[in-house]
Amino acid sequence: MNDQTWNNPGAGATASGADMQSWRDWSDNTVDRVFAARNFSEALIDCDPEDRLDLLEYAHEFLRAGMPMVPFGGVMDQAAFWADIASRTELKAYCLACYTRLSPRDQRAFLAYVQGGKGA
Repeated sequence: MNDQTWNNPGAGATASGADMQSWRDWSDNTVDRVFAARNFSEALIDCDPEDRLDLLEYAHEFLRAGMPMVPFGGVMDQAAFWADIASRTELKAYCLACYTRLSPRDQRAFLAYVQGGKGA
C-alpha cells in the first residue's frame, strides 16, 4: 500500500496488484519473523537455565559477521559490506578500536565528518 492509497481510501480500488502483493509479502514476512522469534524464545526458556547463556553466546558467535577483510575491491566498499552484516556489538567494538588508534588530527577530522562537518 503506498501513501496515496493510505491517504485516499477511495484510491484502493485503483491500487495496482503489485502494491497489494508488496503489502501482502511484507505482512507475511513480518508474521513469519514474529513466530520465529517466539519459537526461539520458547526454545530458550525450555533450555536448562545453566545452558542458556552458553547457547546465546554460541548463536551470536555463529551468526556474527566476523573480522572485516579486504581481499578484493575498494576498502570503503568492503567496509560498508562488512558493516551491513556485522552485529551491533561488533560495530561498536571495531569503531571504538579504530577510532582510538587514529592520530589526534584524524580523530578531529573523523568527529567533524560524523557530526556533519567536512572533515579533513
